[in-house]
Amino acid sequence: MRSTAVLIFANSSKEEIRSKHLQRGEMLFDSLNNSVIRKVKQSKLTYFHISEKQQCGASFGERFTNALQSIFDKGFDKIIAIGNDTPHLQTAHIKTAAEALIKGNTVVDPSLDGGFYLVGIHKCDFNKEKFTKLPWQKITLLKSLLENLKENQSAVIQLPVFRDIDDMRDLLSLVGYIKTISISLQKLFAICIAVKQQFYVLQDNFYISQLSQNPYNKGSPVLVKN
Repeated sequence: MRSTAVLIFANSSKEEIRSKHLQRGEMLFDSLNNSVIRKVKQSKLTYFHISEKQQCGASFGERFTNALQSIFDKGFDKIIAIGNDTPHLQTAHIKTAAEALIKGNTVVDPSLDGGFYLVGIHKCDFNKEKFTKLPWQKITLLKSLLENLKENQSAVIQLPVFRDIDDMRDLLSLVGYIKTISISLQKLFAICIAVKQQFYVLQDNFYISQLSQNPYNKGSPVLVKN
């Protein structure tokens, strides 16, 4: 058998912004994709980038599980799976996961939303049917995955908890940890946040304008911010 491969399970920027609704987010996710590929290349591990063009399955769980299976089918016995939306992920984390796998451990690195931003798994611990049935994209995913691995008596190592980017709230939260993020990503964060703030200003100005024109309107407000 071959050894360890990295799965970059990440969609194109056009596909990402359809679900994450970040204004000017296409540039951001282009940069995040390029960044994670660069970090994986620096690890010197074989990697596969599987985007929506290669994914197959009706649900996220099916697509992710099928992607894992396709790499095991190539003869690798260990996989480190990551996405493109955790800017704090570094080459060192990938190397640490690879070393842990060599020692026989399984690696699960939690994200703040109840999922994970990295999983390192052995082929012998991978059950396609069980993986597909995990509560993907829900806050109980990490708990369910750990329970699944416990059933296999896998020795699990967890690295630091990071926040991934699912929406504007995540982007704003990451600003507080900006020192560990590249300058280029900082600039793209700023663009997305600025566009969102401009949208709120337009909302407020429009509402004030409508209110001044209809000072005695007792109905619903013209616009309500989420």
